[in-house]
Amino acid sequence: MSIAGDLRRRILHGELPPGSRLPGHRGLAVAYSVSVGSVREAISMLASAGLVETRAGRGTFVAAGGSRSFPEHGAPLGIAGTGATLERAEVEELVEAREVIEVALAAMAASRRDPEALARLRACAERMEDASASPAAYSEADVEFHLALADAAGNRYLLRSMLAIRSLLKQDMELGAEAAIRRFGDLGVSVESHARLVDAIEAGDPERAAEVATTIVRRNRDFVLALYGLGPAATAAHAQDVR
Repeated sequence: MSIAGDLRRRILHGELPPGSRLPGHRGLAVAYSVSVGSVREAISMLASAGLVETRAGRGTFVAAGGSRSFPEHGAPLGIAGTGATLERAEVEELVEAREVIEVALAAMAASRRDPEALARLRACAERMEDASASPAAYSEADVEFHLALADAAGNRYLLRSMLAIRSLLKQDMELGAEAAIRRFGDLGVSVESHARLVDAIEAGDPERAAEVATTIVRRNRDFVLALYGLGPAATAAHAQDVR
């Protein structure tokens, strides 16, 4: 992975918290075995994405906002600053946006087939399987999977857009997991579909990856609408993945 990609991942995953100081350019160059020029370019990319800020004479720091300029993971689904519950049309719009972003991420990841990114995706899918009996643990693993998917796509703007939507949907993903366990006994269908998404990406099949990603997002849509009483309950047929 590039230096910019690795630092971005560490920032977004909380390994480098807001306010923390990054090593100097020369230190980063040694740590990543790259030139100082490559470090400057990476820092510039992270700064343009709002993830770091350079302070004259002091160094480079993780921005206080960064990905946290969006609602926190686990925040209730609502209109920012109002506490109001989203109406059906607003939920539909969020899911539409998520489908556009995540399906594109899946296809891009399959086109690029980065070995390190694939290894992270596979590890995330395994964590999802291990957590499949716990809605709370599973939703956290699910978030990690999709962050890894965004990293695999290699586009920082799509990554930030996905984070904005995922932070709104995080709590609903947990509720959806609870509903799925009650209805089907476990989260095996979701585990399997995420594993098949990784398989499609590893096979370098953008069309198949996009197809599986679409199924995952639309299944979640059924649960979100049903759990908020905004639509009919998802049926077993809706929960089945495209084979």
